[in-house]
Amino acid sequence: MRIVACGVAGVLVPALSACSSAEPADSSVTITVADLPPTTQAKSRQQFLDQVAAFERDNPKIKIKPTDSQWEAKTFAARLAGGQLETVFIVPLTEPPGLIKRRQVADITDETRSLPHADKFEERALKPGTGTDGRIYGLPTSEWALGLIYNRQLFTKAGLDPDKPPKTWDEVRVAAKAIFAKTGIPGYAQPTTNNTGGWTLTAMTYTHGGRAEKEVDGKQVAAFNDGPARRTLEWLKATRWEDNSIGRQHLRNGADVLKDFSAGRIGMTIATPSTYGDHITKYNGDPAMFGVTALPSGGTSATLLGGKMAVVSPKASTAERAAAVKWIDFRYLRPKYDAAAAEERAKANAADDIPVGVPAVPFYQPDVVDPVLKVEHRHANVPLNNFKSYTTGVASQDFVAEPPIAGQDIYAALDVAVQAVLTRKDADPAAELRNAEEKVVPILERAQR
Repeated sequence: MRIVACGVAGVLVPALSACSSAEPADSSVTITVADLPPTTQAKSRQQFLDQVAAFERDNPKIKIKPTDSQWEAKTFAARLAGGQLETVFIVPLTEPPGLIKRRQVADITDETRSLPHADKFEERALKPGTGTDGRIYGLPTSEWALGLIYNRQLFTKAGLDPDKPPKTWDEVRVAAKAIFAKTGIPGYAQPTTNNTGGWTLTAMTYTHGGRAEKEVDGKQVAAFNDGPARRTLEWLKATRWEDNSIGRQHLRNGADVLKDFSAGRIGMTIATPSTYGDHITKYNGDPAMFGVTALPSGGTSATLLGGKMAVVSPKASTAERAAAVKWIDFRYLRPKYDAAAAEERAKANAADDIPVGVPAVPFYQPDVVDPVLKVEHRHANVPLNNFKSYTTGVASQDFVAEPPIAGQDIYAALDVAVQAVLTRKDADPAAELRNAEEKVVPILERAQR
């Protein structure tokens, strides 16, 4: 007989007595799950609810209560402290390291090991949810790696081969000059506002072997005031003031840049393959013009990994943890390893004119992923050839996560540095990075007290 502690005084009693935490093995369990799409996304919301119903049919002893709450930086800490989070909640990849360190999410290693293909996870995809102890605390729901999107039609007009996009930043600079010289259209654009300048600068810094943060004596400190970030700013400054190939409008966020890209007013910019969806549906861009390749190298084959992970409340009981991981598997993982489930979802998405065939970071190793990709491509409604360079390139890249502590504050400080070198000819990249570091140091210190 197992003995547990019950009550305020922690009195030891038999596990199957009146202790409220005791759960017979065959009892039913109810869990709350976040990520229900809002009512403004009617099709996606109904698809989610249909999956809840299907899951409950397959698992009659598990009841799902969905909520439409989403992760928000301003409210997350308060909801966490107040015990208001769902059994399963979704967080950006910036969050798991801190949540794991503070023991604010459950260890789901044992539950994960019982899942199909648990021994075939792609290590790079699972890494953000893996603790320093090697245990698993989060599972991927969506992951992407930044790349370079480019206008294939402008490449052709400039005498460039659209099937051989740039692999290095030096080649990007050459291509940008050629596009501007032949068409008068800026060959490259860099977002600079709403934290997108710092975000893309961080990704470019990774390709030069640098980082935005590093751990010193158990805490994260600023690491961008060094050679890799400086070389990135120097590259941006040169394209602007020496080449004059990236235009004169430099106070835009990522959405502004994508809108101009889709209108044919930009040759290249940093983005993810998933922006193809907004390109064709939001901005009426030509599918044929959209090309994407792996993030160019500055000497290091790396890119910024982003996305989301599902984590489980540390207050979840053993039964709730097991149910939570079953739901995560059903909702997010199964379409990544089960060809039949993948085909069902691909057909439904294609019928709803949702892009099918856009590449994403694989959750599993090739022998599991390849059959899934085969059926997805069977229902693809995107120009698959235009994504080939990206798929080939990211296969060998190092995936580096976003800064784990105060990442958005770092991006905001670096926005100013990016804006400076693009709007002021006399701006000094080294001085701008020093200024950004001065802003960030106290923020990082406060965030880790």
